[in-house]
Amino acid sequence: MNRTVKRIVAGEPGVDGAGVHLTHVLSRHTMHDSDPLLLLDAFDATDPEKYTAGFPMHPHRGIETISYVYKGTMVHRDSLGNEDAISDGGVQWMTSGSGILHEEKLPPVERLFGVQLWLNMKAEDKMAEPAYTPIRSEEIKEIPFDGGTLRLLAGRYEDNKGYISKYQPVDYYDVHIDPGKKFEMAVDEDRSITLFTLIGEAEVEGERIENFRAAILNSGDTLAIDNKTGEEIAVLVFISDPIKEPIAWRPGPIVMNTEEELDRAYDEIKKGTFIKDAIHMNK
Repeated sequence: MNRTVKRIVAGEPGVDGAGVHLTHVLSRHTMHDSDPLLLLDAFDATDPEKYTAGFPMHPHRGIETISYVYKGTMVHRDSLGNEDAISDGGVQWMTSGSGILHEEKLPPVERLFGVQLWLNMKAEDKMAEPAYTPIRSEEIKEIPFDGGTLRLLAGRYEDNKGYISKYQPVDYYDVHIDPGKKFEMAVDEDRSITLFTLIGEAEVEGERIENFRAAILNSGDTLAIDNKTGEEIAVLVFISDPIKEPIAWRPGPIVMNTEEELDRAYDEIKKGTFIKDAIHMNK
């Protein structure tokens, strides 16, 4: 049975960090439908004044952040001592686990274009050791299919393997579909699938998904995405196992299972005891 659309989510413009203009798509109002995907923010700007203020140092706990920089550059710096830049087609994968401080600088470029996801972590993993992993554009496999090309950002596709998440099984694709063509694959009917139309618009079982919208899909054993337009389209496909645990998340960068755990995390931030690693940010 082909997957059908359960819910289409249109983004809302917003400003985050120190003044970065974004489109907020998935968030707390969709977190149970898109489990384990918590957040999806998309960015597309040609005016540096709309993003160069960046995201100053801030904490995270209980999640993994996955930034796909389709165009432009993102510079990451964190409390583990990492400082790294990803450009044009690369991915930054950060495991916050027990707690990390990080900042994202966005230098001026011709176009800043991409997506950041927040991936939930299971209760047993939320206090895991934090980590940062860059996935360079040249490391990402580009796999042709009849009607387009799939960039394997993470996980597996057929016999191909990309970056494998240590905690949550994730298959993350950037699927480019030629005009009038289709992308189709067999999927486990119990896995959660969310799509995002990065470039152009797509159709799933006759339902149109306009540009810069997310589609949360129903269960089924086949995923079919149609391009009925006259231009190449790009659809981000995110496939994972639902965690099905309580989610405690106020507006902010901490996601836990209970309100008590949230209180403890924010109290630790105030007391300066939030970071559990021996390595701290060099002042």
